[in-house]
Amino acid sequence: MDYSEEAINSYLLWQLCKQRGIQEMIIQARPEKGLRKVVEEVKAEYRSKNYSRSEKIEMLWELDDNPEHRSEIFEDCSWSKETVKVEDLGTTLPHAMGLPPEVISGSLPDVIDFVRSADPEKYRSVKYIEALKEVHEILDEFAPWIVHPGKVIRKRERMNREHGEKDWEIDNTWGAINDGNHRTIARIMANDLKEIECYVGRPETLQQH
Repeated sequence: MDYSEEAINSYLLWQLCKQRGIQEMIIQARPEKGLRKVVEEVKAEYRSKNYSRSEKIEMLWELDDNPEHRSEIFEDCSWSKETVKVEDLGTTLPHAMGLPPEVISGSLPDVIDFVRSADPEKYRSVKYIEALKEVHEILDEFAPWIVHPGKVIRKRERMNREHGEKDWEIDNTWGAINDGNHRTIARIMANDLKEIECYVGRPETLQQH
């Protein structure tokens, strides 16, 4: 079964919720009822538009911080929905959540261990993850995008280009989070998950580059 439409719908809905200020509401610890209202309003409006696939890709270009990369991932991959072991995942590289490159080059469990002990006042993303944990049930509606194999987007040359030449110890993970690093970590930490449901993209040409 092709899950590409479901994957891009989930991605766009979260981006549209962000435009409505849901991130600020989460950080301010607004009541969950208010957050759910935003989500339901965004979903209802989105469905009423009945966007075509090309219109959804245009929206991705408008809403994403790195649309060329994200659209390339979306269009090059075949998409499924799977339950994946947390230990088999890694984060986006060369940057993820403002955390040190030495941390994110490890596996997702390594990153989570760092987040658990990190100072929220030093790392804004840690403070945001702590806030997301309090509304983790809402996050269940927005599964992350995972790229398999992880090495497609966890490349040493990207780390060297962004952080300087170094013998980076990059975990060769089964999959890598392409969208949803904060949400995924928050869900895992809130529920002590060993597995998580994801949209898994398998590239057809990118891994050859």
